[in-house]
Amino acid sequence: MWKRLLLILLLPILAACQSAAPPSDATAQVVFPTMTAGRVIEAPLQAVAGVPLNGSGLSNPATAIALANRPTPTPNYRSCPEPNPSAVLDATAPPNARLMDDAIARYLTAGGDVATLQSTLRDKWNVLAEGTVRGDVDLTGEGTPEIILTYSTPDEGGVLLIEGCVDGRYLTRYQAALGGATPQILSVADLNYNGIPELLFASKDCTAACVYHTQMVTWNPEHGRFINLLGGAITSDEVPITQDIDNDHVLELLDKFTNSGDKTTGPLRTGYTIYDWNGTGYVQSVTQLDPPRFRIQVIQEADTAFTAQNMDDAISLYNLALNSPSLANWYNDDADTLKAYALYKLMLAYAFTESDKRLPTQQLIQTTYPDLTAAPPYAQMALDFWSADQITNNLHSACLKAQEDIITRPDALTLLNRYGSRSPTYVANDLCPF
Repeated sequence: MWKRLLLILLLPILAACQSAAPPSDATAQVVFPTMTAGRVIEAPLQAVAGVPLNGSGLSNPATAIALANRPTPTPNYRSCPEPNPSAVLDATAPPNARLMDDAIARYLTAGGDVATLQSTLRDKWNVLAEGTVRGDVDLTGEGTPEIILTYSTPDEGGVLLIEGCVDGRYLTRYQAALGGATPQILSVADLNYNGIPELLFASKDCTAACVYHTQMVTWNPEHGRFINLLGGAITSDEVPITQDIDNDHVLELLDKFTNSGDKTTGPLRTGYTIYDWNGTGYVQSVTQLDPPRFRIQVIQEADTAFTAQNMDDAISLYNLALNSPSLANWYNDDADTLKAYALYKLMLAYAFTESDKRLPTQQLIQTTYPDLTAAPPYAQMALDFWSADQITNNLHSACLKAQEDIITRPDALTLLNRYGSRSPTYVANDLCPF
């Protein structure tokens, strides 16, 4: 009895000693609850959508690492299909490039031979008039030759295809559709002296003016694929050639410009560009142009420098066009027109640089062309630019005045836009861009 009485007396004392519980600020979601002895805490857990990369959820976390890093089989490039005389290639050419590629790969995987493939593409598919089929070059260095094909397709023009052995079948290792004529193989040789041959090929495209698109591909063992060493196609008037120009046992790619132009293209600069091996690819190394033969070529080069605001070069070239006795006129131009244009652009260049030569140039134009109505339009434009600049001291306002003359004298543009498809096309703002 006395024990019960003692317990009743102690309960109020124990209740007074217990600290008051703080007000609860718990949210509906309990994140990572800590277990407390004598209590049960319940909270919703986020659903697991998959196995995390750290391995949680697996009986052994190392399993995730093993699954993620499971080795993949190394392709066997030496394993080719066994020859099969019964293999048959489609007798009729498929309707597009992709289906033609698939049919060729199926035939080779079935054990078809190169000679039959070549005769079928030539005699039945009628796509090999200018193309070729080769199976004599090991492009990858793996010990078995690849099949190289160039042929025409109905939808993508000329195509180059490289078929190679992988695990007992043939797969397309590389395909290039250049859109022009059937590609021509220019060279299959170790051009950069690294032990792996490079395949150099070009396709002629006469959509506008006839040009060649040239590419160079080689096998990259590190990435397991063919790569383009030119970073794209080189477009040129002639097929590039390979030549060891600097005698370093590495062949350079030489792109010559021998076409001086015609009435359609206009005058063209001759010379050459060299593409050299830099350790990872072939890049443009040197471009050497022959001296210009025609006055309009110097004018156009000066205009390029003027547009870039490289006024020192522009002034030098305009003076060369004015004074060089070795420069000839293109078949449909005359020295007087281009002289007036050069003086006009000199006026603008001197104004931009605030040169003291502005006044002598203005005086030369006045004495050279006393009758502005009979002079080329650039004489009037030069003097109007000069007058407006003197009044406003503002190049933009002076240009607006000069461009007004183009409205009344539209031949200011037509005289410059008569030099063929490969020459620049001028608009009013080109004649006075300030």
